[in-house]
Amino acid sequence: MFAPGGIIALTTDFHGDSFYVAEMKVAAHMVAREAMIVDVTHAVPPQDVRHASWTMLRAIESFPDGTVHVCVVDPGVGTDRKIVAAIIHGQVVIGPDNGLFDVVASRYPVKAAVYLNNEVYFGPRRSSTFHGRDIMAPAAAHLVRGIPLESLGEALTMPLVSPVTTANILATRDGQTIDGQFVYADSFGNMVTNIFAEDIPEEWNLRSIRIDALGQSVTGVVSTYGDRDPGSLVALFGSTGQLELAIVQGDAAHKYGFGAGGPVKITHE
Repeated sequence: MFAPGGIIALTTDFHGDSFYVAEMKVAAHMVAREAMIVDVTHAVPPQDVRHASWTMLRAIESFPDGTVHVCVVDPGVGTDRKIVAAIIHGQVVIGPDNGLFDVVASRYPVKAAVYLNNEVYFGPRRSSTFHGRDIMAPAAAHLVRGIPLESLGEALTMPLVSPVTTANILATRDGQTIDGQFVYADSFGNMVTNIFAEDIPEEWNLRSIRIDALGQSVTGVVSTYGDRDPGSLVALFGSTGQLELAIVQGDAAHKYGFGAGGPVKITHE
């Protein structure tokens, strides 16, 4: 069901100069020295599980089948929250069951999932505050070496994400309107929404729809930032296929005060 491709991809809120990142890499390397360890990002805002969840969507859509992702954004580390490994979109995602899987499991079916509780595949150190190093990274390395997912722990018997959660993650359409929300701002200050290009009916003219958000109204979706003058507020579908609001050669998040969850409405007139 899952064929490892030799890549372990790390996503954390540790920041790049943290020694924690190196410790995770060493923990994986000691099990699977042949693995390619790739940094997705270590700049997720501290303890921002929502941001991490959207980051994981971009990661699994960018990496090849067989990748093992380890995401450590874990404000509940050491509590009774579980650690999950799930096959999604041809890859495995390992992380705490704290909302991290909400977006990816709402967009793609979960083929199989387990709670990590087989200590045979843990690392030799057992800290209560660093499960990324002691449990998740070693488990990822064992998967790269060909250990079956089901060997890592107990199979989940309930859906990883509930229908209610899925409904809150995805944009909704009602007739001639689509209601969505901002989900994160990228490093350029472009404000990314949960509205995907496929959410827009094919018969709608993208150049005439109206986008309302942050007390602003934008008419039409442009193809690229260069379609408007510097300083202009524009709407476009970015490289992830998600609708963004951006200022040409500027920082929209800073200017308008980005907030995750802020409403975005599209109207077809």
